Amino acid sequence: MGIENLKKKSHEELIEIIEKLNQQYEISIDDDNNEFRSVDFRTIVEAAYDIIFVINKDMRIQYTNQAWKDTLASRDATPGRLYTDYLHEIELERGNFVVESVLKKGQVFRNELLKIYENGKPYYFMTNFSPIKSKTGDIIALIGVMRNYTEQYSMQKKLKENSRILEDKVQEQIRQAEELKNLRDLNEDIINNAPIGMFMVDSSGIVINENPVLSKIMVREQNSLIGINIIKYSGFIEAGFTRIFEEVLFSRKTIKANEIRYIPISGLTELVVNVTFDPILNRSGNVERVLIMIEDVTEQVHARVKANRNEKMSALGLLASGVASELKGHINKMVMDLNFVDTNVEEHSPAEEYVDSLKKELERIKTISEQLLALSVIDEREKDICELNKIVTGHPIDVFTNRLKNDGMNVVINLPEVSPEVVATPNQIQQLLIQFLENAEDAIDPEGTIEISVESILEGDEAYAVLTVTDNGMGIPEEHMKKIFQPFYTTKGKKGTGLGLMIAMNIISNLGGTIGVKTEPGIGTSFRVVLPQRNK
Repeated sequence: MGIENLKKKSHEELIEIIEKLNQQYEISIDDDNNEFRSVDFRTIVEAAYDIIFVINKDMRIQYTNQAWKDTLASRDATPGRLYTDYLHEIELERGNFVVESVLKKGQVFRNELLKIYENGKPYYFMTNFSPIKSKTGDIIALIGVMRNYTEQYSMQKKLKENSRILEDKVQEQIRQAEELKNLRDLNEDIINNAPIGMFMVDSSGIVINENPVLSKIMVREQNSLIGINIIKYSGFIEAGFTRIFEEVLFSRKTIKANEIRYIPISGLTELVVNVTFDPILNRSGNVERVLIMIEDVTEQVHARVKANRNEKMSALGLLASGVASELKGHINKMVMDLNFVDTNVEEHSPAEEYVDSLKKELERIKTISEQLLALSVIDEREKDICELNKIVTGHPIDVFTNRLKNDGMNVVINLPEVSPEVVATPNQIQQLLIQFLENAEDAIDPEGTIEISVESILEGDEAYAVLTVTDNGMGIPEEHMKKIFQPFYTTKGKKGTGLGLMIAMNIISNLGGTIGVKTEPGIGTSFRVVLPQRNK
């Protein structure tokens, strides 16, 4: 094999050549003059591009090739000197560890990045250290191979710095759309490397490209949005994104919207996202494309909302508990007194009507008091494994649905073959269903339809049970939507207490679930509860 061919070999290939030659020739230390005995492959080693050296068991340098002399001119290695004489102080700790590990333990180091200062200038070497053994298997020396990696390291460092600069610019694009216009040639790279969901659409709304992060946020398969007219997707329209897109086309200005609720194409769960619509103009000043950036803030928003809700519920619970406890004794006494009055009122007396009215009002006050106590006490009874199918079809829900059917209403129940199971008390799930069914009953016509659905969904590795109650009633006006979970807010007049949905939300939060409401005036309302399934 010629010298020119050897120069083209990598340090790994040279090591392999040396190891093979080592099997053919004896490499040993001459005890008389403490020198390394060269063999006939010295020419190969001398011609190598990589630095090659040998350190004996006494920690002394026995051999260095020409590459050492060419690269480390200030460290002219004299055979027999301690290897530590050629190391700077800052290199000693790592150098001692490697040399001792090889000579004493027979450890092999491959592709170690070593930093050496030569005349005050740092050099980087990709190094390999291996033990040299005698025929009897004893470690007699160490062979080191060092490839000058300085140029590659500098390029790699510059590449990392460029990557950092690129990431900074991505963040800057979100804040300043004008800067993005000056970097149009970098759009593709920015989209592919951005830490947030990004995709580009043309002026008609068709997706041109998307980055991998977007696939995780909006769909389940990469590039599944490409070619789709996203502005016609129902979730896009309902979230108000189509309206924003059209406004961007008209105004040619960047528009941002924070904490928008959005149902992705996968349809598994509702997300909360921050979005930025950034127009890309052509030379004529017209919008040619729109860059849409989506940041999933669902967990942060849910955590904040839950914390706020818990704080409010805690304060409300203390107040409610005090009020309810104070009222309880008075209510019971008034009931007893009223019963006494009722038994002493003559039949057909005008007072009978007033007594009946007082009984109804006291019963209403008693109901409100009980619900106030329910707000202040979280059901901490030992939870059980609840099969949703059995709860939907069992007592007391079947009594409620049968009454609705007897009253002329259409009740539809959709259940999966395998019932999802959740960890809860049966009373908690029953209370949720009764609350939603009562609301639906009040909202629909006498011959309206109420649908109860149960299903299982998978999101990643997690399984969830979904309970949905839908009616085709009057729907909830937009101005009421933000208030329906507030205490004492009701549209039922004297029939409602305004605490039912708040108690339902308290139960769902206690079970680690979420609740969503979808409504349209004149079409109907759907309450959707998502609860974690039990781990089997």
